[in-house]
Amino acid sequence: MSVRLLDPNLLPPTLWDSSSGTLILPPALARAYQTVIDRHGLRELAESRDQKDPPYGGPEKERTDKHLAQAFVSSVARTQLALLDPNNDLPLVSNSFISCLAGNSVNLTDAPCGAGAAVFSFLANIAELRSQNVLPREPLDVVLVGAELSGSARAYAEEILLQLRPSLEAQAIFVNSEFREWDVTNSLSNTDLIQRVTITSSKCSKRLLIVANFNGYLEKERKRKDSVHQIEELFRHASGKNSMAIWIEPNMNRATSIGGTFSWLRALLGEKWRQFARESFGGDDPKPISTSSAHFRLPLNPNTSARRVHLAVMSVDLGRAK
Repeated sequence: MSVRLLDPNLLPPTLWDSSSGTLILPPALARAYQTVIDRHGLRELAESRDQKDPPYGGPEKERTDKHLAQAFVSSVARTQLALLDPNNDLPLVSNSFISCLAGNSVNLTDAPCGAGAAVFSFLANIAELRSQNVLPREPLDVVLVGAELSGSARAYAEEILLQLRPSLEAQAIFVNSEFREWDVTNSLSNTDLIQRVTITSSKCSKRLLIVANFNGYLEKERKRKDSVHQIEELFRHASGKNSMAIWIEPNMNRATSIGGTFSWLRALLGEKWRQFARESFGGDDPKPISTSSAHFRLPLNPNTSARRVHLAVMSVDLGRAK
């Protein structure tokens, strides 16, 4: 077992209820979500989720609204589970995140970012751990590039960050952000994103590429073939010293089965991408992923029964082969 940089026994009650084994979303992010949901009249939609038919995002505003209302908090909790790892299921993943976000400067590229659930979960959890004196309050300059096809999702991300920013800055986390249109099936759109990431990351000491909740688009809408070249370019240009990628999905067959998103990604890592990307860990384990699960409290109805979130995650070292 790896030595943990974040001891699960030190997790504060503002993020983890150890007696019931339940995640609590970072208070500042929960408030920001509630504000945006109510501002846009989406509370009723948020409370009508069909557990058997989870939504995934798309370019249309109707789909974006449904995804924000019904899937945002699950995405936050899934990312939080990867970072905090309260059950000690994936210590190396947690260590990678803590090391990357401890201080100094970092470029975070979130593609696709949706309304920002994954990247905001990382930042808000780090801020809350600092506020509870679990992590040191070292200055952290974040250059955030969010890439997303849906204009409505990008607008929601801007709104949520505006609400979240004071709590981040109170913990010495300073975010310089931009949210860009990105079509993963379009080579020119992908080139524009890569150019911005290259420019904005030039003075950062670390780089983290976040890919989260993408299997619905790649697998269900059969976009894998149209996207593979652009994803390869994105990973290749993100590679270099002190660079890593994290791919987070719900632990479902579409992502984790043979032939699913993660086995496809692992095949690319073992063949075409070996000069600039490789699994950070996993060794001889035939499964390409680490998994975990936990209950989490719903921020709109914290006194109701908790929902369970299932995580599958793969960490990729983007240090180039010598």
